[in-house]
Amino acid sequence: MNSKDSTTPTTQPAVPPITARIAHVMANLGITGLPRNYELLFEALNGNAGVAREIAALGKAPDQAALDSIALRHALPSHNVLAAGQAAGEAVRVLAEISAAAETSRRDRAVALQELEEIAARMRKDPVLGISDFSSDTVRLLSILRDILGADRSSAARLEDLQAHLDSLRSGLSVSREALTHDPVTGLGNHAALLGRLKAFFQAEAASETAALLMFRVEQLKEFAETHPAGAAEKTLKRLAAIFRRSVKKGDFVARTGPDVFCLLLSDVSREIAVTIARRIAVRVAEKPFPFMDRELPAGFLTLTAGVSMSDAAKAPAAFYDQAEQALTYAGDAGIALRIYSAEVAERAGRGYRGGAAA
Repeated sequence: MNSKDSTTPTTQPAVPPITARIAHVMANLGITGLPRNYELLFEALNGNAGVAREIAALGKAPDQAALDSIALRHALPSHNVLAAGQAAGEAVRVLAEISAAAETSRRDRAVALQELEEIAARMRKDPVLGISDFSSDTVRLLSILRDILGADRSSAARLEDLQAHLDSLRSGLSVSREALTHDPVTGLGNHAALLGRLKAFFQAEAASETAALLMFRVEQLKEFAETHPAGAAEKTLKRLAAIFRRSVKKGDFVARTGPDVFCLLLSDVSREIAVTIARRIAVRVAEKPFPFMDRELPAGFLTLTAGVSMSDAAKAPAAFYDQAEQALTYAGDAGIALRIYSAEVAERAGRGYRGGAAA
């Protein structure tokens, strides 16, 4: 890995942090400072060109419903609660309509049955009904039956519509569940999905095999995204995701857990193999040019810093993740390309924690 050995790139002009840029856009467009709007604008300013275009198309002072509609279309995690709430409300309304239709049908059938019982009672009392009486009863019965059949056809059509609506709600909830565990830009698993995989590993496999967690920070990527137009980093992120996917076995797991952070969970590997894979990925990234608008970012513009932890050194999923994060922080602070979690890393992290607590 040569991320720290390469020539330091030209210093970029100072750029406001992403939160300041979000606040500026909110003030400029007149967007309410709701938490879900922060996530929507973070997505737009951090590589999701589709979201950026749709927000721009709304102009100034966009309606909140229109902003929520964009977020729901792009399945942003913070809007899943909103989507689920809307779906639940729709489901309640649909079930109420089905219940009302069933009750109307029940009443119509009860009226028809009552009419038939009255005619039957009269016939038992007087078997020889007059032609006019029989004709009148027949006309009335035919009218009731026509009403029942018409109501049945109408109910059947309504039930089909309601079923289609429920299917649509089910599909929407499925998309919401998908969004809770996937990064919308790259399609990789997100932080929640990774934590779920770590939990499953410790429950079922940790006793019989050793896994490695590789945590990579893509150097210069965050600065690049923040100093260029919205969406400039989107293709680069997708290219990076493809490199990570192609670098692991079928049963391994790849996630994007931050704007410039990717994680790989490698099953049944040794420390030596994990380090070899990390170095191989770093070389691929450093050697690859990345598309940017109508040109390419030159090879070596993006490099990787990595932290590695091994499951046999952790007792729980959270510790496994924290150890990889501590190793990555150590590598970044020390100016080296890769660090494996060790007692030295743990001691350094402990000193940092105690210092922060004391302050």
